[in-house]
Amino acid sequence: MATAVVAGAGLALVAAGPVFAATPVHGVAPAAPHPIVVQAPGDQISVSVPGVGPDFGYVKQGNVITRTIEILNDGVDSITIDPATFNALAAPFTLVSTTIVKGVAIAPGQRKSVTVTYTAPPAGTKSSQLINLQLVDFDRPGTGSYAMQFMAESLATDRAHFEATTAAGASTVAFGSVKVGASAVVPMKLVVQGIDPLFFKESAIEVKDQTGKPLPVTVSKSSFGSGKTFAPGDTATFELTFAPTAAGTYDGTVTIIAQVMNGDPETPALIVVRPLTGSAPAVVIPTPAPTPTPVPTTPSTPTPRPTTAPGTGGTGGSGTGTGSGTGTSGSSVSGIGSGAGAGSGSSLAHTGGSPVIGLGFAGLTLALGGGALALVKRSRRRLQRD
Repeated sequence: MATAVVAGAGLALVAAGPVFAATPVHGVAPAAPHPIVVQAPGDQISVSVPGVGPDFGYVKQGNVITRTIEILNDGVDSITIDPATFNALAAPFTLVSTTIVKGVAIAPGQRKSVTVTYTAPPAGTKSSQLINLQLVDFDRPGTGSYAMQFMAESLATDRAHFEATTAAGASTVAFGSVKVGASAVVPMKLVVQGIDPLFFKESAIEVKDQTGKPLPVTVSKSSFGSGKTFAPGDTATFELTFAPTAAGTYDGTVTIIAQVMNGDPETPALIVVRPLTGSAPAVVIPTPAPTPTPVPTTPSTPTPRPTTAPGTGGTGGSGTGTGSGTGTSGSSVSGIGSGAGAGSGSSLAHTGGSPVIGLGFAGLTLALGGGALALVKRSRRRLQRD
């Protein structure tokens, strides 16, 4: 009776009694009929793949992945494998090397390996190639077949991937110049790509300068808050607010960490880093206006009075007075007075003096003259009485 034992991902060990059959793997036609003996792991013929298998999974287009796959003889008999079978591998798979040597026995518990590369073709291409290894019992008669299914699928991005840009599509977060005490906001968006869902939370977003110190930038108004999972094709959003507290230039990075939700707890976090820039101009303190220096004033030069040509001299009048009287002594006394006045050659108006002063002077002269006449008259009377 025929039985089949699957031994490892992408691999199948087929064994049977004296029949000529091989169990197909992944819908691939069986190898050519040959006498085989059915054995389970730990039996006469058994091999397995204890580590990574020939399924390369999802790979970003253009990437080259190299894997070394180990084949373990976990049966009780030594076996031999013809490595020439691996030469059937074709692009996008390429055989690099193998430690399997034709005709050389592989003892129970011993491991051999094969190294293969996969070069991912354009996105969306699914590749699958089956390699059937012929197992020959080295200790006693018996043969077996071991199938290795090499598979891979190319993607436009990595399996776990997201794009982080500003809402305007820029890859650099630029706040421009912001005054101290003011703020600027840049909306951000995260587009989940690949095939794995991603988990975002605000606390997993860091903004630091080139030395690792926090920048005055805060995260707010996100569509995920304390945590939310987004499927491939979804878009998550949040805002970055820049509020400088001192003048200067702010250069750094914004780091976004996403948790890959593919069911594998050992899958590393996905990290995307974007550059960030901003600046704050120096605060300009107004300089008080200087107190104006007093300008010394120059005494004004008085306007000269218009000069008038001196007047021509005037001729004063003359007068003669005669008085006579008879004294008691029989002698007579007579007096004659005369006076003349001449102009000074200039009128009083041209001296600059006040007319009132001129009149006063004339009055004084008349008074003095009158006084002199009175004295003369009194002298005459006295003589007459005598």
